[in-house]
Amino acid sequence: MSFALVLNLSFALIELVGGLWTNSVAILSDALHDFGDALAMLLAIILEKVSHKQSDGQFSYGYRRFSTLGAVLTGMILVVGSIYILIEAVPRLFAPEQPHADGMILLALLGVGVNGYAAYRVSKGTSLNEKMLMWHMIEDVLGWIMVLIGAVVMKFFDVPQLDAGMAIALACWILYNVVRNLREAMKVFLMASPSQIKVEDVEAAILKVEKVEGVHHGHLWSLDGERHVFTGHVVLSGDVGLVEIEKIKNQIKKMVKEFGIVEATIETELAGAPCVDPEHH
Repeated sequence: MSFALVLNLSFALIELVGGLWTNSVAILSDALHDFGDALAMLLAIILEKVSHKQSDGQFSYGYRRFSTLGAVLTGMILVVGSIYILIEAVPRLFAPEQPHADGMILLALLGVGVNGYAAYRVSKGTSLNEKMLMWHMIEDVLGWIMVLIGAVVMKFFDVPQLDAGMAIALACWILYNVVRNLREAMKVFLMASPSQIKVEDVEAAILKVEKVEGVHHGHLWSLDGERHVFTGHVVLSGDVGLVEIEKIKNQIKKMVKEFGIVEATIETELAGAPCVDPEHH
């Protein structure tokens, strides 16, 4: 990610100069977007490193959610930047200014190459934070392809409104995808169950374990969108002994790892015994 940061920041400076030279609001908008990307990457790099720290007395579950914090901050930066692009581009539809098409074509070709390579470098990440950054890069590549096509059209036809139209289309497309990813990151912060797993499915799998008669108070949430935590009360047959109880608990903990659950806290109860914990509403 560090290489992608340097590459992105360097190219954003080129875009800023190129946007002023070509008088293109689409390129200036993308320059602003890339500066936002660079800031987001810097935050992501710092918070991703913090997220790998071991748990301690202050953060007993570890620092994994700092990675998700990076995804939230990155998403917010993109949302603000996209709204600013819309504010700047919409008036250009009604008062268009002819951009320098040849210069836009050269910058667009460079933009596709630079951002395409940066996207490849960050595509190997799996966390929400890294996925959000990958979307930054993919959006940049597609945005530059759009600019390239638009610049070729404007080179041969007198349609200066196309420049502002491209900026608006790019901003709306970014907003759509970022809000979707931002929603997933916020669900992690609000301790929602992971989208790909249902607590009912985990409980159903536990019920298949021998001597298990019931499961209640099941709670499932995610540390960072990849590593999940489960807690639950498991009701066992009344004839099980202490040694067998420990074996069943260990069997359940190994089994739930198939769901991406890295930590499971299992409270055992014997059939017929009352549960003293309150229901959660």
